[in-house]
Amino acid sequence: MNRNPLPPDDSWETDAVWKLLDQASTRVAGPHFTDNTLRAARLAGQPRAWWQRLFAPIPLAGLAATAAALALAVQALNPTPSHTAVPTVASSDEAFAGIQELAETEVLSAAVDNLDNFTDTELVCLIGF
Repeated sequence: MNRNPLPPDDSWETDAVWKLLDQASTRVAGPHFTDNTLRAARLAGQPRAWWQRLFAPIPLAGLAATAAALALAVQALNPTPSHTAVPTVASSDEAFAGIQELAETEVLSAAVDNLDNFTDTELVCLIGF
């Protein structure tokens, strides 16, 4: 296979990037440059701990967006109308007294229907004397 060789390219010497780099000032590396570079290289190869992955900005943003979407969905599916009255709940003593009175009335009604099944003492106890 016969290829024509490419002509020598001297355009990189006149490139704007190289001219800009020629104008840049030189920088001297700091005293801890080597240590910092080696530490960064060592840490780059190690997996991060689970708590570092959990509290990274991207998972936190996803968690916040998911929580907001869930809250909006719950609010949309269970609207609370503001015009409905909330029933008041009687205290436990009042509720127990009402149930007790109803039970006593039912027992007395049953006793009246079946007087022959009760002794006089039982009837007096039912009446409450």
